[in-house]
Amino acid sequence: ETGKKCPNCGAEGDYYGEHETAVRNYRFPWGAVADVGWRCWSCGYEWGFELPESSKSDLVRGQSE
Repeated sequence: ETGKKCPNCGAEGDYYGEHETAVRNYRFPWGAVADVGWRCWSCGYEWGFELPESSKSDLVRGQSE
């Protein structure tokens, strides 16, 4: 998706691929969840994830690179 503006530094993704797709994997007792959002090409800020930050405090975060 193009044209998104980073909410942290204001950098715009005018061309395809400037803002990277970021995936976060979370493990629950009942299974695993992948949450997809955006990572800014300029400052590295991540946003657009569907899981609210408040629900992540009791989760074990698994990094997926």
